[in-house]
Amino acid sequence: MKKGFYIVAVVLILVATAYIFWSNYDRALGTEGIYPRYVIGDLEEFGKNSGKGNMIALSPYLHTYDFSSKEAFYNMLQYYFSFAQRRKLLNDSTIVVLPEYIGTWLVVANEKRSIYADTSLEDGMKTLVFSNIVKFGSAYLKTTAKDKAKEAVFKMKADEMAEIYQNVFSKLAKDFHVTIVAGSIVLPTPSVKNGKLEIDKSGNLYNVTAVFDVNGNILSPLTKKIFPIEEEKSFTCAAAKEQQPVYKTAAGNLAVLICADAWYPENYKALTDKHVDLLAVPSYVSSNDAWSKKWKGYNGAPTPADVNKTDIGKISEYEAWIKYAMVARVMKSNIKTGVNTFLRGDLWNLGSDGHTLIATSKYMKPLNIPFVYEGKDKESGMGSLINVWLE
Repeated sequence: MKKGFYIVAVVLILVATAYIFWSNYDRALGTEGIYPRYVIGDLEEFGKNSGKGNMIALSPYLHTYDFSSKEAFYNMLQYYFSFAQRRKLLNDSTIVVLPEYIGTWLVVANEKRSIYADTSLEDGMKTLVFSNIVKFGSAYLKTTAKDKAKEAVFKMKADEMAEIYQNVFSKLAKDFHVTIVAGSIVLPTPSVKNGKLEIDKSGNLYNVTAVFDVNGNILSPLTKKIFPIEEEKSFTCAAAKEQQPVYKTAAGNLAVLICADAWYPENYKALTDKHVDLLAVPSYVSSNDAWSKKWKGYNGAPTPADVNKTDIGKISEYEAWIKYAMVARVMKSNIKTGVNTFLRGDLWNLGSDGHTLIATSKYMKPLNIPFVYEGKDKESGMGSLINVWLE
């Protein structure tokens, strides 16, 4: 009896030791073995420098390895900021706008390198969970969302994600002395306290944007997504409609609408009442060629009264973005300039679509910028940088 107990104990110890070794083996903790893939494929400028500042829509072409560590994330972004600096596009009144979810993929930071290989997202998430099984299990037991696995994964990695997100964007804003609309990130009940991004793991997940000033300070309050789409609603919560912060910058009063929020007229009414001059819209549209497909209508909330419902299934997704999102709605408001930037990249074969859109009193047109992507070479994708000088 005693001998059998010892054998079982030894086996369990060996299994536990093997698991600990496997789960910690070959984790990405820096940039070793990661080579740059950064290329600017599209650079376009509108207007002239009148000294009133500018807005830059920056869409880096992203790869899974760009989120493998704080160093990798910083190096990728620093390349694009340095490029803009060399082109003399950065000044104290510059606002750089990054895409939705650019911080969310930090959920894979410092994980096993196999996660960053060209595999499916499902396979990558399985590896992430199994290599952090104790932390995941603890988080899973406290979940309340419909998609418990997603909520558990994000809460499990929330501290790490928040630290990298704030550290990297704060440093970039300070080093280049620009205002940064830092795309978005999914975190549990995030807030800014004493100049620091803080989270509450007992709270719900939100899709949020942080804005960093020219001194690297994170501004309070954060902007939270008000109208999450159905897929997001399975693990994130909608923010209160009353929360629409306005940030004072050297270029004017700035507001942010995260992706789907840019489709609802009540948001523009609120921003007009708050005398917003500039609007940043970070977005993400999944699947390749999504813009060429027929528009399926509003997702996650009722269709506004000013929308022609006969357009659903008739016009393309691209045409719907022009007719019912930022471009048309900014032109009907008192907002002077709007910039809509989209997340693009090769991320676990998820696909992405969408091209930079701008709306100003002088340049009311979408920028149908082609993104270079060749199927034989998945690392040939190129980033986009569109600069709009303010009038």
